[in-house]
Amino acid sequence: MTAALAGAGVALGLAVAVTTPATAAAADGYYKQPFDATVWRVDGGNARAIGYDEWASAGFPQPAASPTDYVKYPWSPTVYAVTFWGDPESTWDWDRLTESQWRASGSPAPRTAGWIAGSYYYQWATSNEIFVEGADGVNHKLTYDEWAASGFRAYDRRSNEGFMKLSWAPNITRMPDLANGYGYSIGYAEWSEEAFPTPQVVQRVVNDHFYKVGTNPTIYYQGPAFHRAINYNEWVGAGRPSPELRGIPANPGNSKDCSDFATHREAQAWFDYYYPYYGDVAQLDGNHDGVACESLP
Repeated sequence: MTAALAGAGVALGLAVAVTTPATAAAADGYYKQPFDATVWRVDGGNARAIGYDEWASAGFPQPAASPTDYVKYPWSPTVYAVTFWGDPESTWDWDRLTESQWRASGSPAPRTAGWIAGSYYYQWATSNEIFVEGADGVNHKLTYDEWAASGFRAYDRRSNEGFMKLSWAPNITRMPDLANGYGYSIGYAEWSEEAFPTPQVVQRVVNDHFYKVGTNPTIYYQGPAFHRAINYNEWVGAGRPSPELRGIPANPGNSKDCSDFATHREAQAWFDYYYPYYGDVAQLDGNHDGVACESLP
């Protein structure tokens, strides 16, 4: 939804707990919603869209205006229309409006809602924060009052996923698989898109490694956040772990290009494995920022 819709929001303070219908139920009859040409037939609080032939066979009755309200979340510009056909929540019809549909409805100022249908509530395993993702894909970290305004909706505990940060390094790491220590470092844009989940601060991650190569005194860290040489202070911050001793892998030479990998992560894993020994031997990092094959998905 564009900025025009964002500007139409009305500041109402604390969001209402639930969307409340203006009437208990729509009377039996024919209706149209302002933003759509569909004709609806209501019988006993149950509504269904009808086609032209059925409307014609009924004698083209004039549809009444539907009992429709307009709502939005305060953290998203998207406006939703909710039509209250009957008493149970399951009979309400929800529509995520385009700007043209909103304007066709008379550009109504939406009221703030504590809950909107199609919202997904969830919690990462690495914190107690609760999040909601709206039907428009916008994520938001809920305050207690905002969760209360939703009616304390049940949430999905994503028990094997979360965000971590090494106490001795700046990277924020997304962990799609905590049990096996699988993850990847993310930038500000992805962290922002996820509504800034607070990362769990740890010294170590499952299946990470500290190692030396041959007689070289340099210590390397290999984990989901990064794979690189670390300095003395970082090693101390990690708890002075005893490094593994590794042999040097054979130089693969310039034997790969980005088309040999299906995803960026595959390319990055190959790059990270050989880089400490031979640098960017396959020239996968064109701008020398440590990220291989950035164009891959």
